[in-house]
Amino acid sequence: MCAWDIPDDLSKPGFLAIAQRGIGDALTLLPSLRALRAARADVRIELVAPGLLALAENVRDTATIVDDRPLAGLDDDERARWLRTRNFAWVWNTEGEQGPWHGAIQAAANPRWISTATQKHWRGRNVLRVRFAQLARLCPEVRTPGPVGLALTPAQETASRAFASSLSGAPTLVAIQPGAGDPNRVWPADKFRALARALAQNPRITVLVFLGDSDTPFNAPGYLPGQANLRSVREPLESAVSKLAACALFVGNDSGFYHLAFGLGLPVVGIYRSARSARMWGYRSPRARAVCPPGLVPPPFRRHWDRWVSVERVLRAARKVMPSLRTM
Repeated sequence: MCAWDIPDDLSKPGFLAIAQRGIGDALTLLPSLRALRAARADVRIELVAPGLLALAENVRDTATIVDDRPLAGLDDDERARWLRTRNFAWVWNTEGEQGPWHGAIQAAANPRWISTATQKHWRGRNVLRVRFAQLARLCPEVRTPGPVGLALTPAQETASRAFASSLSGAPTLVAIQPGAGDPNRVWPADKFRALARALAQNPRITVLVFLGDSDTPFNAPGYLPGQANLRSVREPLESAVSKLAACALFVGNDSGFYHLAFGLGLPVVGIYRSARSARMWGYRSPRARAVCPPGLVPPPFRRHWDRWVSVERVLRAARKVMPSLRTM
């Protein structure tokens, strides 16, 4: 049953947030939506975020994830009609003017239905601060951001414990995810392979390389060494999240999986193509480190940013957020 099939939902004024670009965009909205939940218990909060549809149960305490697939073919008038039918007093479209909802929002001329600026207008500010400032302008009664985090469901917690106990010798699990939605953010595959091999040299560590269908050349047979403590994970998000939660460290690109790992409470190392990207999308936390090229890289060389991010630099960052690596 979809959220809009439940009549009681519509008895409360609705707040709709829209983040269709990826998991990371949606997850960085959750602290602001938690703040709204705390300030306005009377408001029904829904979130259009296709990347989180598989994790809808994980965020149910904050927002109801809308299955937007039935809405994909609607024109602007039909979208506006759907918004009114759902009794949305507020609409927060984080996709800016290029998103599919902007036309319907603009035509409505409702001051509480807004499209907010995309990251090229953030002036290097961190995403969590930007999101909260946007929400506070829309709902001034929201005063303090909510916490960052994502809770496992009871079934996922059980699956996570079962997975960890299935590995002989109780190894320390380290997660690596070499992909990203934007290919310009991807650290080279050969460096990720070298990183995985360096970590797996320690028999007390098992490296899990989380792969999607597009993560070539990792999907090629034999690209990763065939050893017991170096494994690839190719699973849908709803089952992969349990294995990720069992890990003691995550290393990856600036991607949705990076934000998911941090939300699950893991120490994280994010690999960024620039210091500006690290400031905007990284987490200011003792359990987070960003590795990026130095700020003085000449503009003609910035497209080759990965030359300034070595495997050793990433390993040093990992040891800072997970000190036990130094003695393992």
